[in-house]
Amino acid sequence: MSAVTQDELMYLQSQLEGLESIFMELMPFSIELKRQHVQDYYDKRFDAATKPVSSVAETELRRQFNTKANQVRNLVDSAESLGDAGNKLNLIRAGASLPEERSKGLLNSVLQFCKCLVMENKAEPDLFKEIIGSKELRAVEARVLLGSTMFIIADEIKYGDKTLPLRDLLGQLLQMVRQEGLLTRNDPFLIEAQCAVEALELDAEEAEAAQA
Repeated sequence: MSAVTQDELMYLQSQLEGLESIFMELMPFSIELKRQHVQDYYDKRFDAATKPVSSVAETELRRQFNTKANQVRNLVDSAESLGDAGNKLNLIRAGASLPEERSKGLLNSVLQFCKCLVMENKAEPDLFKEIIGSKELRAVEARVLLGSTMFIIADEIKYGDKTLPLRDLLGQLLQMVRQEGLLTRNDPFLIEAQCAVEALELDAEEAEAAQA
């Protein structure tokens, strides 16, 4: 595992926040992922937040909205370098990559697995076993695998001819990433995945308690 600088961690954190904005704020409202559409969306959000008069300092609020808009626009630009920015996997690949990692491509098994996961909410067992047993995985593949799993809006996925709770798939990927030391402990994607697993497990426990 190669060392990651503080600047690179901050870059990845910004990219991760951009992905969260896209998948949780923009896509649910069908906002087109073009630079001007993104800026217009956050401009309207800013206007709505400050009119009528808000108790929040306007300059600070504007800074926050501009930061979000810039994160998303930069991410869209990076995704376009990989192809169509409307492609969810391109967005995740762009967000999970440092600039020097983006041009090198991904292992084919990871690319095909994540494409199926993101596009069809389906995990191919043979590809999953190949990935789990691979010794060729790099940090970027680890982040793309975690990101592709985290940004699925579903509780379960298809796994061969069965269904698998999303938390189980994410948990197994997390275990592999930790065991192989693919990411530093302070990598934003690793931290976010750990939080996501805990949240999914808590949701499952609450659902079981409600049914009891």
